[in-house]
Amino acid sequence: MRAPGEYSGLTAKQAELLSFLRYRDAAGHTPSFDEMKVALDLASKSGVHRLLTALEERGYITRTHNRTRAIHVNAKRSDATMVATATIQDLLAEINRRGLRVVLG
Repeated sequence: MRAPGEYSGLTAKQAELLSFLRYRDAAGHTPSFDEMKVALDLASKSGVHRLLTALEERGYITRTHNRTRAIHVNAKRSDATMVATATIQDLLAEINRRGLRVVLG
């Protein structure tokens, strides 16, 4: 599995879940919510749901909501895709991280 630091813009748990999903996807098996909960040492399945929603919003996975275990791990995204799906908060955090200054007007 990949190290969590390899996924920019994700929390440690989101990166851990994505890594777990990629590993299981390569094996040809989509894990259940219970399996994901145990693998990430979470207290409840609602935590898994919250992490999956965040990964879906960022374009790392695609889910079919009316089917059981219908999670598709998307191919590694390019930086252009990441910028297109980034939120304003993500962009501001990246600007601050790089020590850049924004001048408007």
